[in-house]
Amino acid sequence: MTMDESAKADQAVSGASAEGAVGQPVPAITRATRVLDSLVRSRHGASLTELAERCSLAKSTASNLLRTMVAEGLVRYDNQTRQYNLGPVLVEYGVAALTRTTVVTEARPFMESLAEQSELACLAIQPMPDGHFTAVAKIESRKDIKITIGVGERFGASAPLLSRLSAAWGTPAPGAPTVDDSVLDRIRAQGYDTAFGEYRPELNVVGFPVFDRDGYPCLFITLLAMGADLTLDEIDQMAAYLVESAIAITTRSGGKVPPGYPTVGTTD
Repeated sequence: MTMDESAKADQAVSGASAEGAVGQPVPAITRATRVLDSLVRSRHGASLTELAERCSLAKSTASNLLRTMVAEGLVRYDNQTRQYNLGPVLVEYGVAALTRTTVVTEARPFMESLAEQSELACLAIQPMPDGHFTAVAKIESRKDIKITIGVGERFGASAPLLSRLSAAWGTPAPGAPTVDDSVLDRIRAQGYDTAFGEYRPELNVVGFPVFDRDGYPCLFITLLAMGADLTLDEIDQMAAYLVESAIAITTRSGGKVPPGYPTVGTTD
């Protein structure tokens, strides 16, 4: 092949790649993604019939798709229960994705410090493109009673605290509740938000945002406690560190702190 022919071939490949980036989705990949998303929501797995119905697939199409995904390790099949579930290869993919996610890497030392100082569980939660939130990292509590929320846990677009933090510095996701402007102003002024008994009667949470390069929330760092283990007085004492952590993680991960974000934590 001549140099001219090689250059033309490279241009053809480049053009095809660009076309694929902006063209129509590949149906098989879209279907496989729907199957995986359905299994993520099904802690104990799902049958062929259930997956076909949930993913709006013909049973024969779902069967062929699942057979291939099992062969590739993306999905596993239990012969006894006839249930499909997430496959072992996804563990490798997930670990690789997390270790290459700069913001999570930068957040971990601060999460460890927060968990050590407060003796509470610290959870990093990422907003997802469709509006829900997913826990992507956790530092366990030193308390005898543990918080059962773990990595991989999903929260809906209307989740308390998370939906308010998103609305305060970003665009509310579809399905998120409307938040009063005065509430959003208070959250922006203090740099974090709290939720007392909103998830469960005994569960209290405080959290702050980390921002991406455009100044929008790309991660939320939260402390979770049972009842009196987290009070307003304790939050007031750690407020400055919460804000400082938000700024430090944002800066170190290449993000941009939005104008007006406080430099010192305050509470009303």
